[in-house]
Amino acid sequence: MQKRNKKILNILACAGMLATAAISVESTQKGTDFSHTINAAKKKKKSVKARSYGVDVANYQSSSLKSHANAGASFAIVKVSEGTGYRNPKASAQIASAKANGMMPMSYHFALFGANASAAKAEANYAISSAKAFGLPKGSYIACDWETGDGNNVNGGRDASANAIIAFMKKVKAAGYKPLLYSGASLLNNNINTAKVNAAFPNSLWVASYATMGRIDTPNFNYFPSMDGVAIWQFTDNWRGLNVDGNISLLPLSYGGASSQAPKAKSITTKKKVMTKSYVYDKNGQRKGNKSVAAYKKVSVLGGAVNINNVQYYRIGKNSYIKLENVDGAKRVLKNTATVYDKHGNAVSGTPAVAKGTTVPTYGNPRSINGKTYYRINKGRYILVSDFN
Repeated sequence: MQKRNKKILNILACAGMLATAAISVESTQKGTDFSHTINAAKKKKKSVKARSYGVDVANYQSSSLKSHANAGASFAIVKVSEGTGYRNPKASAQIASAKANGMMPMSYHFALFGANASAAKAEANYAISSAKAFGLPKGSYIACDWETGDGNNVNGGRDASANAIIAFMKKVKAAGYKPLLYSGASLLNNNINTAKVNAAFPNSLWVASYATMGRIDTPNFNYFPSMDGVAIWQFTDNWRGLNVDGNISLLPLSYGGASSQAPKAKSITTKKKVMTKSYVYDKNGQRKGNKSVAAYKKVSVLGGAVNINNVQYYRIGKNSYIKLENVDGAKRVLKNTATVYDKHGNAVSGTPAVAKGTTVPTYGNPRSINGKTYYRINKGRYILVSDFN
C-alpha cells in the first residue's frame, strides 16, 4: 500500500502455480476494450460490478486520476489519513478527480494502533473526520490498512489484533460508512484472527497478494489467495505500467443509503491441482485411513485456507481436508541459480535456469534420482535440494 512497505507486502500468491480457478475475468489478456470506460459520461458512480478494476492512491500519486480511468479503473481508493496526525494533502483533489472521471470513490486509513482497541477507536474517528473533510460520499467505504510499517505492531496476537481492527470497523459503520480491512495474505492468515473479522463484517477483506512483482495488467486467478470474505483483491503494484496498485472487485460494491455490508456471498470455490499424493484428513487433523488424492488430480477447494493444529489445509468436501502444502507448495528461496531437471535427472533442454533469490514452490518430500536429492517444482520437473537455502 505504502511504497516503503512494498517489499513487506511482496507476498507470493497463496494459490498454486498450476491451479485453475473457477472464476473468470470479464477482460482477458487477448485484448481488452476500454472504450466503454473512456467514452462513459462523467457521472457520479455509486456502484461497480464484480470483476471491476480499481486503483488505490496516496500522496506519491498524481492528484489527477484521469489516466487511471482511461486505463479502465472503475473505482479509486484514496489514502486519507494515518494514525492520528497525518492527512494526505492530495486526498481532496484525488477524491474529486475520481468523481469527475466516473470512478467510484473510496478511502483508506493507514493504521498504527496494532492490537490496541482504544487507539483503534481514536484512529477510526480521525479517519472518519478526514474522509468527511476530503469529500468522501457518505455510505462509501473506509478501509483499515493494517500492515507492517511506521511502528504498527503486527505481533500483538491474532485475537487482540482482530479485536482492535473490529473496534475500528465498528466506528466506521456507526458513522455511516462501510468498513473494509486491507492487509497482505500472510498477515491475514497468520497475524489476525480473520474469521472473527469476517463474522463481524462479512465480505469485508481487501487482500494484497501478487503472483510476481512488477507490471501486471490483468489478474491471473491461478494465483488468487483462497480465503473467505474477500471483496477486493490487490493483484499488482504496477497496473498497466502506471506505477499504481491494481485491484479487482470480487463482489459488487456500492454506497449510499444503508451502511450495511454487501450481501453475504457463497465462499469462493476454486479448482486446484494436487501436486503430490495427498492424504485426506478430518476436521481434527486426523488421517482418514488410507484415503488420498493422487498427484495431478484436480479438486474443488471450498473457501480458503484452514488452520488445524497449526497446519494449513484446504477443505475439499464434508469433513475432508488435504494439506495446503501439497497443493500450493512449500515456498523455498534459491541460494544458487538452478538448473531444472526431468524425472530421470537430466537437464531439461530449452528450459532456462531459475535465478538465484527466486521463491519457488516445492511439492512433497525430497526425492532421490540417480543418487542426488531433488525437490519437485512442477509435473516431472525438479531442482536440486542443495540449490535452496
